[in-house]
Amino acid sequence: MVTSLQLNMTPSSSLRVLFRVAAGPRLGFGHLVRSLSLARAMGVRPLLCLRGPQLVVDTALSLGADVVAGGGLGTIRALRPDVVVIDDPVAKTARPWIAAARRFGAVVVTIHDLGIGCPDGDVVIDGSVTKNVRPDNRRTTLTGARYAILDPTLPASAGRRAANGERRVLVALGGGRRRGTAIAIAEAIAAADPGAEIRIAGGFAASTAPSSSITWLPPTRGLGRELSRATVAVVGGGVSLYEACALGVPSVGVPVVRAQTPTVREFGRRGATIAMPFRTSERRTAAAVVALLDDPRRRAVLRRRARQLVDGEGAQRAAAAVLSFVRQRQ
Repeated sequence: MVTSLQLNMTPSSSLRVLFRVAAGPRLGFGHLVRSLSLARAMGVRPLLCLRGPQLVVDTALSLGADVVAGGGLGTIRALRPDVVVIDDPVAKTARPWIAAARRFGAVVVTIHDLGIGCPDGDVVIDGSVTKNVRPDNRRTTLTGARYAILDPTLPASAGRRAANGERRVLVALGGGRRRGTAIAIAEAIAAADPGAEIRIAGGFAASTAPSSSITWLPPTRGLGRELSRATVAVVGGGVSLYEACALGVPSVGVPVVRAQTPTVREFGRRGATIAMPFRTSERRTAAAVVALLDDPRRRAVLRRRARQLVDGEGAQRAAAAVLSFVRQRQ
């Protein structure tokens, strides 16, 4: 296991690392959050070129990143980075960045979900629990939940755990159109269990709670504290599901887009979450949440299996592999 101490001893602060990231209301902000987490684990300041609307730029700045104005391919020529990290699921938009980075001698790192994207990096990282990029002896390939890139400060940001008898539910499905789904699920839980305390984390945009029994959380840099305080979390098939598992929070996984279905299903198959089908009804999801609130023994089993599957050290392992590759190239 790579420790924080080992990473801090690595002289990575002198590296010029450029992150090319795709994000937005439709695509989600998981790619952005993941890149910031890898930068933190590598010990470098996140310098980003973004593919997305102005909202993505504003969000990145609010999270403490530096954003290159314009963000075109000429950035590589101007900055001459040592490493270019590309987190973009669209192969045709990632490929020119890979070629430009190689043209100027940079180490290329590509990050993927479910094997999607252009896996042509020198270091290829796919921390998905299923359908990973296939290994290739021409490059360093890091696959599986062991390399799920999560904020390395996640455990330290956690608050107190929910006490026995508390019925605290966090609904965290992301922003954009997912906010409507989160509200509908929260209202269904409130109707099924009036004693539950329900909180919605709706991404990086502020909003108003739909009723007095539901709290809408303001935008936050991380969900560690809210997740750890939840008795049960309702999460999609993205970063929040991995975070809930790393923190040992019993969860109900809800695919908010069809592409998340394999991930949620696999977490469910391994006993790390209660997996709901795509487009399941809000009432059915609420019933699964209430059943889990009523069953402390099942929550304990979920907690144990979730931590076995995702230990939260993936960013550190990925960072150590990237830095090792860079040293070998130098």
